[in-house]
Amino acid sequence: MTTQERTEGTHGPRAGVAPHAAPGSAPDPALDPALWEALRALGHTAEFAAGATILFQGSASESMLLLEEGLATVSVTAADGAEVFLAFRGPGSLLGEFGYVDRRPRSAMVRAATRTRCRVLPRPVLDRFLGADPEAQRAVTAAVVAKMRAVTDRRVRYTQGRIGTRIGRVLLDHAREFGVPGPGDSVVVDVPLAQPRIADLVGARPRIVGLELARLQEAGLVDTGYRSSPRKLRVLDVAGLERRLGESAG
Repeated sequence: MTTQERTEGTHGPRAGVAPHAAPGSAPDPALDPALWEALRALGHTAEFAAGATILFQGSASESMLLLEEGLATVSVTAADGAEVFLAFRGPGSLLGEFGYVDRRPRSAMVRAATRTRCRVLPRPVLDRFLGADPEAQRAVTAAVVAKMRAVTDRRVRYTQGRIGTRIGRVLLDHAREFGVPGPGDSVVVDVPLAQPRIADLVGARPRIVGLELARLQEAGLVDTGYRSSPRKLRVLDVAGLERRLGESAG
């Protein structure tokens, strides 16, 4: 195992930590469960405490990871040194897959948002497995392409239209992907989707995001979770928010 693999596979773990699974997360639908298990058997387990770095931006892409339990954040460091949030990743996600496929340095930083467990697949082992199984290689490549298309689609949707519409799209997407049932017909966005993170996604200042969230709350569509602990956003009326944005479910 190389120095970089040891860093990416063991940085920040805490012995005996019980990972926290992110409710509402689902395995990557682009990977067949049998293939997921086959890939899992190739790697070793690495556990990360909340806040620990799983993958470093700019580091060599010497492995791919399977996120088994917990929640991770993906971010990039901008030219001015600011960290920009990109996405959450829950159980069933591939981590470091872009770098594995194109063999370029890591394009983003991945951190554990909660106690998280991954399986680390070193490149030499994964290369041999996929080289011997063309069908598995095609499936992994298809999963990477699908993820890239989804990321691109979201970036476009989050930067087009008026700011309130863009924020609404962020809320709906996260409610669909990470939502759990709340009181009544509400949906709790069960990830730490704080205002600065929403601001990063839509390219606005946190203050503007706060004003738009207040408008949505006044309309009875969301609850910003100001009085809850831990603070979590709730979509009170998913159908109403969809109508406001002129979008359909799915």
